[in-house]
Amino acid sequence: MRTETVHTRYFIIVFSICCLLASRAFAQKVDKIVAIVNSDVITEQDLAVFVKVTDVALEQMGGDPGDVRRLFLERLVEDQLILQAAKAQQMKVDEGALDDRIRDMKFRAGSGVAFDQALRSQGLSLTELRAKLREQYLVFSVVQREVRSKVIVTPREVTDYYQEHPSAFSVPESAVVDSVFVEKEEDAAAVRAALADAAAFEEVFREFSKRANLGKVRRGQLKKGLEDFVFALEPGVPSQPYAFDDGFYVFVLRRIDPPSREPLDEVKAEIKKKIEEEKFEKAYKVWIEGLKEKAYISIREE
Repeated sequence: MRTETVHTRYFIIVFSICCLLASRAFAQKVDKIVAIVNSDVITEQDLAVFVKVTDVALEQMGGDPGDVRRLFLERLVEDQLILQAAKAQQMKVDEGALDDRIRDMKFRAGSGVAFDQALRSQGLSLTELRAKLREQYLVFSVVQREVRSKVIVTPREVTDYYQEHPSAFSVPESAVVDSVFVEKEEDAAAVRAALADAAAFEEVFREFSKRANLGKVRRGQLKKGLEDFVFALEPGVPSQPYAFDDGFYVFVLRRIDPPSREPLDEVKAEIKKKIEEEKFEKAYKVWIEGLKEKAYISIREE
């Protein structure tokens, strides 16, 4: 699967809609038109703001700046097509959900005053913000209706995926180990002596330990030195104190579980979601290309 996920595309769609409004709020003169999408236009200012606010994405993508600019312009064209499709279907928006979203934004801003200041800094009014949030919901709704709702994954597909990708669900060798962590070496010696005298681990743990019990750990979860120490222990025998961070561990290995495979019942939800996302991405690409084929799109880049 390509690096740019469907979730990233959703973010770009939502983000670009707000960027378009912000750029137009700041525009004091007619911008150069860089693209026409049916009856809507995308200006140089629209594209410049979108590129500017996605500097992180630019850094991650690398490559020729001209190619990146063209890619972002294509994204803006796609976003505009989706918004047009939503409006064409006359989809309704739950105004109460918009109220909740704005309240959440105010809460995250810290106060109503801070929220208003943030809006002014972007050249936006509350009415304009609400209009853009409404468009976000329309975009989400039309993609859900036209693409997501039509993605179906059968139980057979889940089972086949599980059988065809055994390494994806392999479980490495594991150690089930009890641990007591203390800050002083003399306390570690006292813990080891108590456990060697067959004192109940739970009692010793409650009295001495400053950290949670280690429990079950798989190969690769611990630092190499600590992992080698734990997996080499003799079952049932309290270990020598092991210096770690700002204290000492005393371990009691209970058992070693050999490598295994996660049961299908435990991973089928994960598999189903993965297949759904793969199917959705393919279906989304077909759908957006279909919108392009039916649209008038003019790219006016020199």
